[in-house]
Amino acid sequence: MKGRPPIERRALLRLAAAAAIAPWARLAAADGGPESEPRGLAFRNLHTGESVDVVYRADGQLDHGALREIDWVLRDFRTGEARRVDQRLLDLLWRLRTALDTTEPYEVISGYRSPKTNAMLVAASGGGVAKRSLHMEAKAIDIRLGDVALSDLRQTALGMKAGGVGYYKKSDFVHVDTGRVRQW
Repeated sequence: MKGRPPIERRALLRLAAAAAIAPWARLAAADGGPESEPRGLAFRNLHTGESVDVVYRADGQLDHGALREIDWVLRDFRTGEARRVDQRLLDLLWRLRTALDTTEPYEVISGYRSPKTNAMLVAASGGGVAKRSLHMEAKAIDIRLGDVALSDLRQTALGMKAGGVGYYKKSDFVHVDTGRVRQW
């Protein structure tokens, strides 16, 4: 038995190392994944009460019907205007959801915003809303997840280094976008 302890110790060290990197490994796996892997998203718009749960990519192909459903649920609820959501934003949200190991729908505070709505929010916010917000290009979304702590959502999004991440603790949401990597 004197020969076994080093092997057991090495095995124990390997297990400890694997356990320590497991959350990061899940994040790394979520970064890529084969293009043929089905990608689904679920959203619940908190302003309209509408929901969608669809697979928007399967066998490497986008499902344009599913994309239209997403665009509609993420529309500017004030004006009714919809715009094609940036595919990179959808892929970012899919990777984020995968990294967080959740199937809960994203609770949407703000998706696409028309220029008219954005101008109104800029005027009302006193500087808290960007004049050239990526929401107007359908490249940004304000979200939370019912089963994930807001701070965990923020940290995971920051770790992806895939765009902007804003943390609005008092308002209970995280902003993510496909612009340059930055945080606030």
